[in-house]
Amino acid sequence: MYRSSVDVRASYASVLYNLGTVLILHPSNLSYPGCWAYADMLQVGCQHGPGGAADPGLSIEETRTHFAAWAIVSSPLTLSHDVNNATVTAQVWDIISNTEVLAVNQAYFGDSGGRFGESEVSLEFTDAFIERSNGVHARVAAPEWQLLYKPVGAGKVAVLAMNSQEAPTTLNVHFDAVPGASVFTRSFVSLWCGLCVCGGVASCVSGLRWCLPIGIR
Repeated sequence: MYRSSVDVRASYASVLYNLGTVLILHPSNLSYPGCWAYADMLQVGCQHGPGGAADPGLSIEETRTHFAAWAIVSSPLTLSHDVNNATVTAQVWDIISNTEVLAVNQAYFGDSGGRFGESEVSLEFTDAFIERSNGVHARVAAPEWQLLYKPVGAGKVAVLAMNSQEAPTTLNVHFDAVPGASVFTRSFVSLWCGLCVCGGVASCVSGLRWCLPIGIR
């Protein structure tokens, strides 16, 4: 594997920036078995952000989005939190032990995962590290929302509906817009809660800086 990015920090701005360094490689198929693009270590469960002890790092919603985003673009999943801290581990256990999301990360059927939809409007994100740099490091621009996908075999495709706004929004995912989805596709299944949605479109209300990973089957 190889690093696609700068060092990641426990901030949503940093997560979005590093995710972007993998997404730009996808059209050229530059991430594959034996040569994975690595967006750096997971910040899941890391207790402090770049602002120090007063900075709580990622919220639980941002943490879930971070983990799911790394998984769907095939970035190696390397934990970096204090695994000896039982309280922190318990807080993130349901995220890092989600076997279906882990299976998406491990699958490879000729496509490492990329973006197939995004908002026309971008937002600006920052953190204490960026602000302390006095302009050396620019604030991060990223879509209000984006849709990521990854084929996982047998006509199935994983999709990540990712909302980066600070308010809930409704995101629609149409079967026929998802690359690699089988013409026999009939349902979406949420990989967090198992909810099945049948028909040609899945409509989900995504909370602030939250995501919904789903499998198309």
